[in-house]
Amino acid sequence: MTESLLITQPVSAPGVLLLGGSEGSLPERDARVLAEEGYHVLALAYFGRPTLPPGLVDIPLEYFFAAVDKIASFSDGPIAIVGGSRGGEAALLIGAHDKRVGAVVSVAGSGLVTQGIDYRAGALLDILGTPAASWTLRRRPLDYVPYEVGDEMRDLVERGEPVPLRLAYPEPPAEVERYRIPVERIGGPVLMLSGGDDTMWPSVGYSQLAADSADNVEHRIYEGAGHTIAGPPGAPFTTTVLPGPGVRFEVGGTPEINTKARAAAWSATLEFLHENLGVTR
Repeated sequence: MTESLLITQPVSAPGVLLLGGSEGSLPERDARVLAEEGYHVLALAYFGRPTLPPGLVDIPLEYFFAAVDKIASFSDGPIAIVGGSRGGEAALLIGAHDKRVGAVVSVAGSGLVTQGIDYRAGALLDILGTPAASWTLRRRPLDYVPYEVGDEMRDLVERGEPVPLRLAYPEPPAEVERYRIPVERIGGPVLMLSGGDDTMWPSVGYSQLAADSADNVEHRIYEGAGHTIAGPPGAPFTTTVLPGPGVRFEVGGTPEINTKARAAAWSATLEFLHENLGVTR
């Protein structure tokens, strides 16, 4: 198993860093499809691999800066980052702290820094109850919005029903600036894409809190769509329920709407990259 996949072009081309979400996977298929559009692409895993942390806990932003070093060695012009879900949160953070990043796409992401996922804790409720920072910078953990586990979630878990993980994410706290990602510091345009019925987390609200503070952000919302809108189109979705740690997650939307929204989000991502990185086909 590898932690990254680099696909280069035989000619001069811009570079894209590609990040997956809380599943901890390496988005190899996404990278190959994106590379066909004419980019150098570096897909990067950041936990859940043999040489990486087992969970989304204390991941150094410097790890991503090193990945930008790598893609920059092959690239001409600005570098873009495309991230889905927790990778969308990471993409915004990297762009805000690395001046070489000239464009960011956050799909079903968050404009607030959120709590980590320590899979070593066991089942879902134990994971949610284990305080953990997702990211560090200069060896210091970044402040995060903590999970809140209420009776409704506990009841769904106990009964074995599909769990909308969004229940664990609180309304934006009063001290939101403490957790907000400073997307206005990103050295170029930012595209945020969210599903209006995302039940995995409040991607619409948490993304909009960052978008409201910046002039370089466009936030598109796909009404009725759930969480699964990241990545290139594939086989149509047939369910809105996915496996989780000892539970099943309800991701929101409907299979039909999610399938269409994923295709639309990928098309929007490509259009944004072509426009801002200068690749035409």
